[in-house]
Amino acid sequence: MSLNGASPVSAFSVYKKQLKGNKKAKPEDEPPGPNLSSNNEDDEHPPVLVPIQVSNSVEGNNLKQKNKKVTKNGIKNNTNNINETSVSEIVSELNKTDPSPDGLRLFKWLIAPLTPKTFFERYWERETLFVGRNRASYYGNILTTEKLDGIFREFPLYYTRNVDVVSYENGIKEVHNEEGRVVASALYDFYSNGCSIRVLNPQTYDQKVHLLIATLQEYFGAMVGTNVYLTPPGSQGFAPHYDDIEAFILQLEGRKHWKLYKPSGSDVLARNSSPNLKHENIGKPFLEVTLNAGDLLYFPRGTIHEGRTDPDAHSLHITVSVYQHNSYADLLGHILPDALKKAANEDLEFRKGLPFNYLKHIGWVNRDSSSKERSFIINKVEALMQTLTEYVDVDQAADKLGKKFMYDSMPPVLSKREAIHTAKYDGDFMRDGKVLNRVEIGMDTEVRLLRYHCIRLVIEDDTPKIYYNTDNAKVYHGEEEQVLAIDHQLIPGVEILQKSYPEFIEVEDLPIDDNIAKAQLVSDLWERGLLVTNGPLPSFSDGDESTDEVCDEISD
Repeated sequence: MSLNGASPVSAFSVYKKQLKGNKKAKPEDEPPGPNLSSNNEDDEHPPVLVPIQVSNSVEGNNLKQKNKKVTKNGIKNNTNNINETSVSEIVSELNKTDPSPDGLRLFKWLIAPLTPKTFFERYWERETLFVGRNRASYYGNILTTEKLDGIFREFPLYYTRNVDVVSYENGIKEVHNEEGRVVASALYDFYSNGCSIRVLNPQTYDQKVHLLIATLQEYFGAMVGTNVYLTPPGSQGFAPHYDDIEAFILQLEGRKHWKLYKPSGSDVLARNSSPNLKHENIGKPFLEVTLNAGDLLYFPRGTIHEGRTDPDAHSLHITVSVYQHNSYADLLGHILPDALKKAANEDLEFRKGLPFNYLKHIGWVNRDSSSKERSFIINKVEALMQTLTEYVDVDQAADKLGKKFMYDSMPPVLSKREAIHTAKYDGDFMRDGKVLNRVEIGMDTEVRLLRYHCIRLVIEDDTPKIYYNTDNAKVYHGEEEQVLAIDHQLIPGVEILQKSYPEFIEVEDLPIDDNIAKAQLVSDLWERGLLVTNGPLPSFSDGDESTDEVCDEISD
């Protein structure tokens, strides 16, 4: 088993050497990444994702940079000045104490040469973006057909659950899924006969894809998903349709020609994906573009799209999706029922009965009526709606979305430094039937959350509960919701841990009066992999004098 390229055994060995020297580990320099830094300080922080009105003149002013050819919906990069690197090099997998900038660095790399500020002001939820790089290997480190072949052979994948085999020809989409487990040879027979292969949730089987979306979900503060699409030459797998996600298409191998069509009405920023659409009902495409390996295509949810390969090239791409059901409508979907429940409980006016024979005055058949009774009911409802705003609790509704995010999200990927300073590889272990390296958390122990978005504190039925994602399966909803119930007196401690992230804080400084309760909270969070310590925990086990030798043997 490997952990971001580092073996757990060697990590353990590093930890033991640190413990032996009784020194706190010092963070190493972060690994070199792409030269995507910006002179604008606003780019160094995740932007507030609020629609910003940008005039048409911005198109020419912001993007006319040296060595870039600017088009209406895209940037064609004609130089080789963007560093070629991998996902794991971008994300700080070395001994780094602060993982918070990783998502920003990774997102910069995905959309380069644009800056995040330009992207969110100009394109996010508004316009399609195409970035042509003329660099086939730019995304090649994420996933290849060779890696995909290994996944087909090494993992128990099943049709429909994990893999779809599809084709679209003469206006008809067909699904060719068989029963049972996927066999590579059978899958390639479909592929050789013009069928596309879709792999659902590839992060389950590939560590780099897992690292990609786990890092991006921390940046966006929302669930990030992926699907992989393998299409043979001269074919198309899916009918024109739109999705309910913000889509980032990363072309990994080959090329694919895309046609995009404008959505209309409620399909703009669609809340749900569409069925298969017919060409006669969607008009002419507003954009046709060919993605070559290394290119990027982004389009907002609701954008109708279809893709087809050329006769002389296959296509492998990964779609990174974000912001599914993450709108104000979803927040209000939690706010309004809760507000109404609270209003009905506390305000007599909401509990009063409707007027006698109200059905004679309201409803479809009475919509054109102008009776006094109808006016009274409508005015009363409008007044109650105004009163309802007094019972709105935005925080409670946000916590419900946060709870869902904890269940939907991928478990974080730990850096080497984090791994050896968490319950994953610090603490008790066994050798020759002996439990070694008994550790304890003291008042002077420095801790921080593993990630800001690894927990969500929610009050349910007057009981504080911490929902978390560190024990989630890499299979979507593969485990039950992970939750820890706590006492009310511990709430300030949880709050300060989250608000102080990514800084370390001494256990002594947690605003909890009872030291025993304080230590128990930290211990509970540490055991669930939610806390990182700023150095190895001190050991008090009797057999500790032999642990260095034991770990060296394991490392060898």
